[in-house]
Amino acid sequence: TPSDCKFESLDELNQDLGPNGQYGRSKLAAILYSRYLANHLTKGDFPNILVNATHPGFVDTKMSKEDIHEPYPLGGYAMSIGMAPLKKNIMQGCVSTVFAATKTEGSGQYICPPAVPESGTELAQDAELGERLMKLTRELVSEKTKSDS
Repeated sequence: TPSDCKFESLDELNQDLGPNGQYGRSKLAAILYSRYLANHLTKGDFPNILVNATHPGFVDTKMSKEDIHEPYPLGGYAMSIGMAPLKKNIMQGCVSTVFAATKTEGSGQYICPPAVPESGTELAQDAELGERLMKLTRELVSEKTKSDS
């Protein structure tokens, strides 16, 4: 994720950061959403709702075997073939998500392999950034879904 990520405008979201930057920003948003919702739901009227972000790890999927070749023609082959022995299978990749759905009692966590809550980056811990993300989300969703009636 770029260190200057601010979630301040649609123009910022539409900036082409390349595949790694886009992916990183989407993961950051997922963590911030979970922490925002945990703070505003579970510490409010809905204490029994759990909202967490998960990270599967480096998993052997279509994305890491085939789709990687488009953004990284040469490096994609190193990822899909050379790194294959290091990748998790699908069942190993789902451990963090299954843990989040069945075992943890915490909310607002970032759960990483093998099922360990981690703090994430400095940006992922920035509550003000999470507030800006939700403000921008509300504005964009309202704008895109408003009706003329």
